Amino acid sequence: MLRIEKGNRMLWLIMVFLLLQPVIDVLTSLSIRLNDQAFTLGLAMRFGFLLFICVYLLFASYVRKPVILGYLLLFCLFVVLSIGVQFTMKPVFMWGPELKWLLKNVYFVGCFLFFLVVFRRGFRISPLFYLMLAVILTGAIMTVAGLSNTAFASYDYWKSGHVGWFYAGNEIGAILAMGLPVVLYFALKGSWWLMVGLLMVMYGLLALGTKVGYGAILITLLIGICTSIVLRLVKREYIQTFKFVTLSILFVVFILLTPYTPVAHNMELQLDWLGVSKEEGETPVMTSAQQDNIIYSGRETYWEDYQAYFQAAPWMQKLFGMGYGGNFTDEAKTIEMDFLDLFYSLGIIGFSLYLLPFIYMLWQLIKQVFQNRKQMMELEVILVLTGIALGLGIAFIAGHVLTAPGVSIYLAVLMAWLTCRIQYVQAENSLN
Repeated sequence: MLRIEKGNRMLWLIMVFLLLQPVIDVLTSLSIRLNDQAFTLGLAMRFGFLLFICVYLLFASYVRKPVILGYLLLFCLFVVLSIGVQFTMKPVFMWGPELKWLLKNVYFVGCFLFFLVVFRRGFRISPLFYLMLAVILTGAIMTVAGLSNTAFASYDYWKSGHVGWFYAGNEIGAILAMGLPVVLYFALKGSWWLMVGLLMVMYGLLALGTKVGYGAILITLLIGICTSIVLRLVKREYIQTFKFVTLSILFVVFILLTPYTPVAHNMELQLDWLGVSKEEGETPVMTSAQQDNIIYSGRETYWEDYQAYFQAAPWMQKLFGMGYGGNFTDEAKTIEMDFLDLFYSLGIIGFSLYLLPFIYMLWQLIKQVFQNRKQMMELEVILVLTGIALGLGIAFIAGHVLTAPGVSIYLAVLMAWLTCRIQYVQAENSLN
């Protein structure tokens, strides 16, 4: 586990900021719902944090500073050129939405680089511990809101589910999904009360009524059980038998409760709406269009619109992006599939720059798997990888991860921690 120098209070304050994310999300939700405020305290705090990141990366002393500053300078130059292209070529250009969208897009990049620098300095308490607490607090808020019957509905129409006291179901679902594997790790390795936290996070994911929530629980529990068995057989690394049995019982109960969950009800309604026949004893037959609608929940129609925008766009926009909403003429809408939204809004050049942090982490991971496979076979690493995979999968299918500052900070922490963990192992091996 990475460790921190004593007396470095700034790093502790950063972790406290991470811990406060659920509180900021609740305050943001109440500001929007009760006061109808577009500019909220949460938005101000998060972009204030982005400004702090820029100042820190610019003036602090750290390893590979020229490389990181060079990348940031290149990205900033691209942003300026992109704004110029949009201003001259977009059918409808609005300064406010365009700048807000660009800031949302760069938030993840800034957070990842910042945490990469900070985590390299080491931690006395793992940043994963603070992330786990933030996710459990989110699950607790969902649970209290649900039990007290004060929760807001996930949908404005006939589907079931609630978002607790939060505002956006997709964003809360992504946070809980990415955090669930981390909570599971601490529940298996730490105190018993963390099992209660695990249950609250699982409740929150099921209460949302989304496919993302259900899938995250299924994948995490399966990987947790399978990894525990493999580690027991291969490395003789044992998880307490009682906790392993509890985890297995949780999985069985989860499967048995599936027909009674909000997501099962919502899926049945969606199939009825799509006109999918469900004759008793027969497997439902679906067209490819119906399958796409079930997977993407209608996002595929906006994807088609963006493809048309991109094909008709001049080459400068293909290279530097079409900005927020594409080349719309009526109303700006996003696809809500992050990688596609980023590609069309940033263009070929901008999207390539955006992918560099992911490529760097993947390259470090591949090297470590080949060089130190046994040291990578740890429950902590595998479950963090699960959280990252869930985050990136949700970013592609359901969106609201990379383009949502309140969500992307969690993914940035996980990716930066894993990258530093890999480099930490490499440094240890070089000394031996």
